[in-house]
Amino acid sequence: ANLSGANLREADLTGANLRKALLWRANLSGANLSEANLREADLREANLSEADLREADLSLANLREASLSEARYNADTTWPEGFDPEAAGAVLVEDND
Repeated sequence: ANLSGANLREADLTGANLRKALLWRANLSGANLSEANLREADLREANLSEADLREADLSLANLREASLSEARYNADTTWPEGFDPEAAGAVLVEDND
């Protein structure tokens, strides 16, 4: 799916299959992406601030210059190899938060 530049602010995308989706410069601020499949997604320059990324699969995703300020994730969130979510501004939460 090509969703480049799409405004998906506060969208409920729980469990969505966005594998290999083009989300370049998409606005996903405040979106619920918990349990979403974002494997190999192009999230360059995307706004993921305050998004819920708990249990999301972001393995092999391109997060270059993506905004992750205050995005929430948990121990079951899968990140690209070598990616540091805390350095990018994301916040680790417990499952019951």
